[in-house]
Amino acid sequence: MTVERLMEHAQNLDEAQIQLMCEMSDALLKPHGAWVNHMSDFVSDEFSSSMSNRLKLHHATSEEKFKKAPFEYAFVAAARYSGKKAHKTRSQVHQGADVVVDDTKWSLKTEAAAKMNPENIVISKFSEARWIRDCRTPEDFASEFVSRFMRHLSEYDRVITLRAFSVPNEDKVRYHLVEIPKDFLSLAATLKAENFSERTKGGGSSALVQDHSGIAFRVVLDGSVEKVTLTRIRLDRCVQHAIWTVPTIPDSSQ
Repeated sequence: MTVERLMEHAQNLDEAQIQLMCEMSDALLKPHGAWVNHMSDFVSDEFSSSMSNRLKLHHATSEEKFKKAPFEYAFVAAARYSGKKAHKTRSQVHQGADVVVDDTKWSLKTEAAAKMNPENIVISKFSEARWIRDCRTPEDFASEFVSRFMRHLSEYDRVITLRAFSVPNEDKVRYHLVEIPKDFLSLAATLKAENFSERTKGGGSSALVQDHSGIAFRVVLDGSVEKVTLTRIRLDRCVQHAIWTVPTIPDSSQ
């Protein structure tokens, strides 16, 4: 039935649309790499197949890496293809959550900087933080940050990030799907005034979150753009659910 529908649609497309369909089908037929953590509780073979094909379709027409909005739609589609109920949220219904799969609220992030440390994750915008402008001392930063951070963290159940790495000397992108455990992020609740730096010229501050094994991650309160950024999140404290390596169109800038 699906093939018949595809053939019927093809008969009603113009030349430009046919050309685009050919580019997309060419991309889908190209080989790709996929690794799925057999211990993953949500990335099934069906989820992986849907996600990898959507990544291939994206790169059939773009050399840009996946960003947050398309990742959200692809995540929902992959969850549905794997037999789950899934939908994107509306902010007024689920503050902080981007997607709900069955009864689980997910916060989705992406990372695609040109030079990324494979062993350390960055969440460039964990949350907006207009309150930073009103902080003057380390005591202010500590008091405001901890309560607001933990409140934001309570608004969803799980945090996942899609990390995009260019494959050296190849027209390919390797995507890592990594979950950052909430209990690990909750270590930020231990921060006190003495952990925060003095207010910078840009109006911000920063602090290192530590536990028994050393530095867990770094909190950056960016006063210039009023947001909370998390850096140096240790990959070895996270869960890698899947890796997909997909072909992309050649970089036109090279």
